[in-house]
Amino acid sequence: MDRQRLRRELHAKVDAALDKAIDAVAEAPDGRWIAGSEWVVRAAFQELMGDCFQAIVQARIDADPVVAAGSFSPDKRAAAAAIDAAVQRVAARGRADRRR
Repeated sequence: MDRQRLRRELHAKVDAALDKAIDAVAEAPDGRWIAGSEWVVRAAFQELMGDCFQAIVQARIDADPVVAAGSFSPDKRAAAAAIDAAVQRVAARGRADRRR
């Protein structure tokens, strides 16, 4: 997995998410900057998280010699379930930390 190439590819997605967040706060009505922008900012960064995670996992798959040899054929549903499970584990760890 070429980390530098992956970082360059993801950098544009980070910039786009930042632009959405900045625009949301700038366009929020006076007196409601937080309430008027919070969910747009959250959505932008949640989308960024998903896009980045997917690209990183895909880069790892693409770099795997077993996959390159053609002896690995994942079931699309199983692959999606594995990604969902990994995201849920990360989210659960974050929730556990907040309860302390």
